Amino acid sequence: MNPFSYGTVVKGENFYDREEESKRIVDTLGGGNNLVLYAPRRFGKTSLVFNAIEQLKKQGYNCIYFDFMPVFSPESFVRLYAKALSSQQSNLQKFAKTFISTVKNIRPVLGLGQEGKLEFSIDFANEKVDETIVSQLLDLPEMMAGKNQRILIFFDEFQEVEKLKDINFEGLLRSKVQQQQHVNYLFFGSKTHIMQAMFNNKNRAFYHAASQMTLGYLPEKDTVDFLQRNFSKKSVHISEEIAQYIISVTANIPHYIQLLAAEIWQNVETGTNITQDMVDKSVLRVVDMKSDYYVELFDHQSKSKKQFLLALCSSGKNIFSEDYIRRYRLPSYATLQRAVSGLINDGIIDRMGSEYFISDPFFKLFLKRTAL
Repeated sequence: MNPFSYGTVVKGENFYDREEESKRIVDTLGGGNNLVLYAPRRFGKTSLVFNAIEQLKKQGYNCIYFDFMPVFSPESFVRLYAKALSSQQSNLQKFAKTFISTVKNIRPVLGLGQEGKLEFSIDFANEKVDETIVSQLLDLPEMMAGKNQRILIFFDEFQEVEKLKDINFEGLLRSKVQQQQHVNYLFFGSKTHIMQAMFNNKNRAFYHAASQMTLGYLPEKDTVDFLQRNFSKKSVHISEEIAQYIISVTANIPHYIQLLAAEIWQNVETGTNITQDMVDKSVLRVVDMKSDYYVELFDHQSKSKKQFLLALCSSGKNIFSEDYIRRYRLPSYATLQRAVSGLINDGIIDRMGSEYFISDPFFKLFLKRTAL
């Protein structure tokens, strides 16, 4: 079995390092405080959070994970959040009673699922979901906790709450966070710039509402050890130099390190020494497999966005300086700002500190091969 995992939450032996980050999450939430986690896409935020959840569950906390990405309306939030809250309850009948006493005008339904297990759902009937119902639902975790239990809520893709601005969701939730004594929250999401604005803009409801934590690059030594340890399971040797080359090619982004390593694993024979040529061939296979998607992705960008993406293939520093704009023949400052904002919103580029980069290093390699 391939020991390198990507595209899913990485657990067990495939999750490595991040010990300090895991401890920070566990200690902050376990200590009764709220936390917001910042990191670019594919840096392993969700895997880190699930690793922390496993530790917190062992300590006796009731941990509830909720992804805001599928939410598109107040009704969808109520339906999905109620389902998430119920999924971690061992006694659904007790949960249904708490639900009835807390959330008015919405009927809970208990029924048998496909596997014959009791499942919780809700019946909206003709009831319109408004701020009052959402507010009552947000009260539910505190009611569930009671006096002797703590509930920890993990809100993934939290920036998507902007979809619920018609009911002032941010303000509603902020008031609950302030009032609740037995519930703590971790907020995280893939659009770092929006998340930072939510928690650092004094005009926003969540201004300074939680301790802040930034997820950086993995230490190279730990990644080298991880690659060598996993390849040894197939009696395959990888030198420190070649492991560092893999890290360099993938821009030290965990998702892409695992992706490239998995591709190499599939095409290397037992007892082999991995060479740079083997790595390069695996890189080309990945780029070729995704080339149709990359062609369409680049083709759909405006001229100014295309120009900036090609510039990023060379450098992502001081991108708004006159020298940078002149050197890479970029449009005006205002036009460049709009292009950068659009590419960030679409998840095509990201920023670490003051430096911008193409989120997918294989897309960057594709552009270098085909457009430069």
